[in-house]
Amino acid sequence: MDEKDTVTDFDIALVGQVLADENLEYRLQNTPTPDGSITVVRTGFINSAIAFVREGDYLVCEALWRGEFPKALSATLLGMCNEYNQMQFAPTLRFYEQAEDYVAANAFRLLDISQGTSYNQVGAFVVSTLDAIVGAFSALEEQFPELVTWEDPHEH
Repeated sequence: MDEKDTVTDFDIALVGQVLADENLEYRLQNTPTPDGSITVVRTGFINSAIAFVREGDYLVCEALWRGEFPKALSATLLGMCNEYNQMQFAPTLRFYEQAEDYVAANAFRLLDISQGTSYNQVGAFVVSTLDAIVGAFSALEEQFPELVTWEDPHEH
């Protein structure tokens, strides 16, 4: 068996290793909690901020879309999120109040790590999640092009 298939206790540093192996930039951030601190792996793209963190028996990925929705668009965003979530396996699109007049959209996915993980399991989760986030946020950008206030310097 290849060592990348060997299941061991989960370590959040493995997410960083996967990102590095995929030539993606990331940073580790220690965040204080009531019980001590947790390590958050942060990465992202031109249109998103993405965080991976261990929460108990789960590796959680949350991605925040860069666009801001005026509260007046909440009903439209709710309908779009519901339709997307019915048609797609992952990630789950949701939104929440961000400021007095705005709501923010985010994507959410988790992996059960209670029995340990291998490098390949974490790698498949991280890469497929990033790909799914790109797709979800592309759908937001197609539905709400007026909220895209940034320019992508990359040629596609």
